[in-house]
Amino acid sequence: MGLRKNGRGLHFPCECVSVQRGYSDPWAAITQNKLLNDGTKERILNAVARQPRTIARLAAELGLSQPAIHTHVNDMLHSELLREATAWKKKHPAENFYEPNFPIVKNSDRLAFDPLCDEIAERMADIFESRLNELEQAMQQTGLTEKSWKFSDLSQYLYACAQRGARKLLEQRGVLPRREKHENGAEWLFWAEESNSGAAHLK
Repeated sequence: MGLRKNGRGLHFPCECVSVQRGYSDPWAAITQNKLLNDGTKERILNAVARQPRTIARLAAELGLSQPAIHTHVNDMLHSELLREATAWKKKHPAENFYEPNFPIVKNSDRLAFDPLCDEIAERMADIFESRLNELEQAMQQTGLTEKSWKFSDLSQYLYACAQRGARKLLEQRGVLPRREKHENGAEWLFWAEESNSGAAHLK
């Protein structure tokens, strides 16, 4: 069965696995539009996240031909995942250096954020846990129990609903930015954080 004629099909946990758009995480369009559809592009992003690089430098580091790297870089410039590193261009006007076109949160940056984020996460967890009995009672009013589904089968869904609802409210209040429409028509927000090993963890 396909989508209904009115376009209203099932909403899966992430629209990244669906043809429908605009209802889940603001980075889902990265997957839907296949902007990072192979490991080479991710390797390029990991390399330029550490320091802006030229096509020649990327080719040497990744063991690929310059034409192959050039194709990937052009793709990512078009999708706006990469941009020219203007600061490096000023120092080396004869060469083009590239860097991620989204924020990279370094481990040193996270030291400033983590205590506050951990506190917010703990409060969210406490609120959700404090309403478990009410959520379980609400489930008894649905037809899900008649189909042998347990509360544990729905708890991740319920948490996702609360999290998604909070994001929507914060967007409406102007606290969080909405998805940005890019030149290729895709709407997304994106960032990456450095893993403990020093490589960028894309999100």
